[in-house]
Amino acid sequence: MLYQHVPQPFARRHPVLTVIAAATLACWVMLGWYEAVALAVAAGLLVVARRRRRAAAIREAGLRARAEYENRLTVSGDPRGLYGRYSPYRPNWYPDPQNPCLLRYFDGVAWTPHVSGR
Repeated sequence: MLYQHVPQPFARRHPVLTVIAAATLACWVMLGWYEAVALAVAAGLLVVARRRRRAAAIREAGLRARAEYENRLTVSGDPRGLYGRYSPYRPNWYPDPQNPCLLRYFDGVAWTPHVSGR
């Protein structure tokens, strides 16, 4: 649920319908049918708001499910639950973040004060 495919906007999926709707609204404005234009715009805004609310609910449900899964892993003692989807770097010598010409030892949790030349 969390990593669902996000479809393209309506105007890109249906360009002909979008042009027809825009032309119809322009015609209604030129004819003075302002109430019809207001109703069409209000209906469009309601549809957009409803879809955004639904997308937010799906996203939150996915995040809750992921957090619950990682919590179960942590409680069972699995290190994947502690670090989440991305496991930490292994202890080793890596390029120093402040000075790329040096190597600094990373102990798996934090950078140490031990530095070496490349």
